[in-house]
Amino acid sequence: MKNRLSSRAFFTMTLLFVTLNTVAQTSEDEWDMGDWSEEAVESPIFTGFIDVSAGNRISSDPVIDGAKTLRDIRLQVQWEKLLNHSSLTITSDLYYDGVLDDVKLDVREFAWQGRLDALGEWGKYFDLKLGQQVLTWGTGDYLFLNDLFPKDYQSFFAGRNDDYLKAPSLSAKLSGFFDWGNIDLVVTPEFAADNYINGDYFSFFSSQVGSNIAPGFEVNPPYLPESPEYALRYYKTFGSSELAIYAYDGFHKSPSSQTSEGQAYFSELKVYGASIVSPAFAGLLKAEFAYYASRDDNQGTDPLIPNDQSRLLVGYEQELMKDVSGSLQWYLERTHDYSQLKLNSLTPEYDPNRSRIVVTQQLVYRLMQQTLTINAFNFYSTSDKDGFLKLRVDYSPVDQWRLAMGMNLFYGDDNHTFYNQFEDASNFYASFKYFY
Repeated sequence: MKNRLSSRAFFTMTLLFVTLNTVAQTSEDEWDMGDWSEEAVESPIFTGFIDVSAGNRISSDPVIDGAKTLRDIRLQVQWEKLLNHSSLTITSDLYYDGVLDDVKLDVREFAWQGRLDALGEWGKYFDLKLGQQVLTWGTGDYLFLNDLFPKDYQSFFAGRNDDYLKAPSLSAKLSGFFDWGNIDLVVTPEFAADNYINGDYFSFFSSQVGSNIAPGFEVNPPYLPESPEYALRYYKTFGSSELAIYAYDGFHKSPSSQTSEGQAYFSELKVYGASIVSPAFAGLLKAEFAYYASRDDNQGTDPLIPNDQSRLLVGYEQELMKDVSGSLQWYLERTHDYSQLKLNSLTPEYDPNRSRIVVTQQLVYRLMQQTLTINAFNFYSTSDKDGFLKLRVDYSPVDQWRLAMGMNLFYGDDNHTFYNQFEDASNFYASFKYFY
């Protein structure tokens, strides 16, 4: 606990120092800063929205009492201070969660970002973003291979806006821009986990019990890592194509491992990958690969720890006709040391296939002068014979407000497969958002 608090305190104090130092430079004082003066170029701007959302299960869940899947009353406030060489940004949500009957504060961004000109000639090539922030990279739509930044699957399954699928983390992102390519280095001093499915809102399948459970569990230290995680990306445009190379050193983002006593924890993980995006035919072709190296069980002999995997994504998207666009993705998870997994498995009847294949299809239709958007996104696993259909309709005739409604439908043959374990989580929802 001491190390955890000290790393967070150090990072917070560093952010506070940079923030106060930058703000202090915006006021008049006796020092002549010359060209380095950080005088404000614009007044702070407050924006945001009020959102009211509600959702219910389509059918009951035997292990969760209640039909509610979404009950939000949310106020978001955004504030930005623009300076000559940097900016300060705060985005914060205060909301009432009616499913858990709890008031929550979600600080999605509290960050300073600026060029490092003060470091000299080399500093002009670098940009630093420091603080609470939402991070993302990779090529997949809802399928993440090299994007190991935290996700919020509780929000995703409940029907909150897609913005909330990406969860924030307290990180430092250093970006460099050069003729030979661009680099991003992200350091998160204290591991940031996914907001994983834990039984608070939706039940999930337990191979030990052989059915769904909803314990509402939380993983805490020492089973929650206190160590930092690192993510690196190199990317460069060659002609009309963009190539990227990735590396990650940290932990599985959800507690998919267990101790011999049955305690869930986050096992160590390294990931190496690459991607390419290129125009093709009348649309955009993308491909991404990632190798997941399970550092706690590199031989695949421990049935309580995920095996190494290779993951591959190939996708294509294009405009099919005026105001109608579509996309297809083919995704593969290939488990390594599969014979060792089967040999040591405690529940072989629930083991995943050696190769899990998911195909996604999306259609987006914009009509009524693009004030009405219909979005249908379907995940279907040809190996597991299960799937997940997301339907959403957004109506925004004016800039001040937006009405949305939709459905999340899980389906399949077996109750232990990834998507069909959430069959009882299938829900419909509606929301009204007012922007100010």
